[in-house]
Amino acid sequence: MAAKAKKRAKEKAVPAKARSSPKPKRIPKRLLIVKELKVQPVEKDRTPTCIQGLDNLIQGGFESKSVVIVAGGPGTGKSLLGLQFLHCGITQEEENGMYITFEEQKEVVYRHAKKFGWDFEELERQKKFIFLEYPPHEVERFISEGGVIEDMINEYHIKRIVIDSMTSFLMIYDNDYHRRQAFLKVMDTLRKWGCTTVLISEGSVNQNGEVKTPFDIEHLSDGLIVLHTIKREDVVEIALEVVKMRGTAHERRATLLRFTEHGLTILPHQALMVRA
Repeated sequence: MAAKAKKRAKEKAVPAKARSSPKPKRIPKRLLIVKELKVQPVEKDRTPTCIQGLDNLIQGGFESKSVVIVAGGPGTGKSLLGLQFLHCGITQEEENGMYITFEEQKEVVYRHAKKFGWDFEELERQKKFIFLEYPPHEVERFISEGGVIEDMINEYHIKRIVIDSMTSFLMIYDNDYHRRQAFLKVMDTLRKWGCTTVLISEGSVNQNGEVKTPFDIEHLSDGLIVLHTIKREDVVEIALEVVKMRGTAHERRATLLRFTEHGLTILPHQALMVRA
């Protein structure tokens, strides 16, 4: 009797919830990396992209004052990502932006952006945004006017820059040596300006599974994000892959990208294999 009473006393000492708690469920391995990255503290000196789902993959954003290349084929959302980076920076982070283009006309860009609710014309009137357009035959003027642009950056307190696109910029040079020298000069200028910069570029995956940009400019940047087109029977998906991001513990597998009425959204829990 004494033994039974002693056993009942021990059972009462253990909370009922603890006795009946089920064993913890195993998290699928596919989700472990994403969850681990999400709980990491945001690094200091980060520039949030403000693109839903992306900052969780790169410790809160790009390193401030870094130069990141966004590469991909036609229609993958490269320019849209750049515009969203600028608009969100202005409206959510109070960081003024500059858009430099060698391809698009201002009215076309503004009209396209308004479809997502981004009124760059109004931001320009408020002196929070600058649009600079250099036609192909005036590309070299961009380099020669570096000092003038720097004055504008200082006057308007610009913190974010998007250049669209480096492919068009480098096409005017007749050989790889001159292209590389021109790109190195651009990189030196961007470092001097001290803004967080996104460079738009064409990009593809070669037969070895390596991501390549025209003229191999990816090796000289701080980061490389690639937008892939993936065909699944009759469905075409766009996936985002962070190939490199210096000083950042980032997700290394591609994740689905969605075009919404408010811009781009990353679906980090849907990892994809895009390379062998």
